[in-house]
Amino acid sequence: MKRLLILSFALMAIVGCSKQAEVRVATFNIRFNSAEDAKTGDSWNERKESVAEVILSHDFDIVGTQEGSKRQIADLLSLMPDYDCIGHPYGGSSGELHTATTFYKRDKLELLDEGTFWYSPTPEVKSKGWDATDLRLCHWGKFRDKASGKEFFFFDSHLYWRLHEARANSGWVHNQMMQKIVGELPVISVGDFNSGENSPQMKDIFTLLRDSRKVSASAPQGSVDTNLGGGNFVGPAKGRIDFILVSPSIEVKDYAVLEDKRENGHYPSDHLPIVCNVQF
Repeated sequence: MKRLLILSFALMAIVGCSKQAEVRVATFNIRFNSAEDAKTGDSWNERKESVAEVILSHDFDIVGTQEGSKRQIADLLSLMPDYDCIGHPYGGSSGELHTATTFYKRDKLELLDEGTFWYSPTPEVKSKGWDATDLRLCHWGKFRDKASGKEFFFFDSHLYWRLHEARANSGWVHNQMMQKIVGELPVISVGDFNSGENSPQMKDIFTLLRDSRKVSASAPQGSVDTNLGGGNFVGPAKGRIDFILVSPSIEVKDYAVLEDKRENGHYPSDHLPIVCNVQF
């Protein structure tokens, strides 16, 4: 009898350890609160409900957002009571024009740790990178999936958009800091990378992480491109600069670029969100 009990407990432990985490992950540049957007009927006050509706109706478990101000984040939290968030400000002359903010379902995920690094030669110190004119960063969180007990890291980045050196050096900064922070746990890295897939910076990142669009088990859905252009809320998108990247241990079940529109036919933001179901 004692031997049978020991065997039963051993089998239970094996089953428990083999349970996989299943997480619905997304990235969404929500466009900062620009006064210019009111001219086209796309002010934040006119868009905020539709941005929240995308997140809620598509049932994101965790989503990395870019550009939202502290006020925008507060608005979204009030519209999405089942979500908590982590984030950090960056950008503009004050260094606080935008935030990189990750929203996550509190009943699904537990936050274990968080931090920030900067896309610069000194990534652990708040600093501008090379020829960049403002601050760019990655804010990361370490999470536990409550159902499976599995832990993972979620990186949310917004790379510099204009000059060459700051963009080109961002890939190795991302990789250097990821290897320092993560250890052996699975990684999901999302964001507005302001870079095409064939750019030097993305090629650097692809040495460690995989492009979810290319490794999806099912055919990708929706537009290939994700960038509508700054302050433009009508299509078609003109470039693919937003990505969901995963470490090799993560299986991507599907991939979709969402094209939900508001009643006026405009998109909720000047970027299209991406969503994937992943398993690890």
